[in-house]
Amino acid sequence: MVDLRRVDLNLLVVFQVLCQERHVTRAATKLNLSQSAVSAALARLRTLFDDPLFVRTRAGMTPTPKALAISARVAPTLSSIVDLIFDDVAFDPQRTTRTFHLGMSDDLELAFAPWLMAQKIAEGWTIDFAIHQTNSTLWRDTLADPRIDLVACSTQPQQQGASHQSEPLLSGRYLCVFDPRMLECSQPITRQEYLDAHHVRVSFDLQRGWVDERMAALGFPRRTLCTVSHFSGLGVLLQRVPAVATIPEHAARSVAAASGLSTSPVPIESPRFSVSAIWSARADGSPENAWLRALLQRFAETL
Repeated sequence: MVDLRRVDLNLLVVFQVLCQERHVTRAATKLNLSQSAVSAALARLRTLFDDPLFVRTRAGMTPTPKALAISARVAPTLSSIVDLIFDDVAFDPQRTTRTFHLGMSDDLELAFAPWLMAQKIAEGWTIDFAIHQTNSTLWRDTLADPRIDLVACSTQPQQQGASHQSEPLLSGRYLCVFDPRMLECSQPITRQEYLDAHHVRVSFDLQRGWVDERMAALGFPRRTLCTVSHFSGLGVLLQRVPAVATIPEHAARSVAAASGLSTSPVPIESPRFSVSAIWSARADGSPENAWLRALLQRFAETL
């Protein structure tokens, strides 16, 4: 306790905000401090922990391995202190100025981001949101970032371990999406038209997927024109080529609405998928995290 009296514990608050923002100026704004005050605090933190803590890169102030390890222990400690002192203060999205960082794949972002922005305007929220790209392969790395509050992706509970909590958000099916002015086919598209058509594959790792496997089992090699790693450019692509893409329903409807495309049920046997919200176990009791999870459940109900 005597040693602890010689440490300014406010430095830990500055440290954690620097971990979240990774930029001295943005951290200063969030803390309502001058940039020089944050720089001075960082110098004291470096002395305290005997480590550079943050290294300047093109991406900003990148935390060192020691800084990431410290942040993983500091974050729940600060949350516990806040809960202890302000346990009677409810989280108010119309007064809080913090930024929520969410990780999700861009197919989900296509549907979620417009809905989220409409909600923020309608409700008058003062909070901000930052959406980071992730997927069912990379979600652990994404959630390891101390800035990330929650990820939403397809995964299995047995893959998560004791350090993470999760809850189901939605399950869905796949749809075909195409431009009827380019691709001459029935509505809905028939099985034979689908098997004979040119396809655009969307795959994060640019590898074959369930459509390729099902078509191969039927004796039809998939006539893939191109494989792309993101959904965002699919609308423009399908407006220019006579091809069909098979993607999750929420993405298909978003792409179709934005680009004037048509959707159709998949005329071959297709699987369903599920999406879960996943967060760090240390944030489980946080009222902010609970509010964010409830927000995602509201969004899921719209689908």
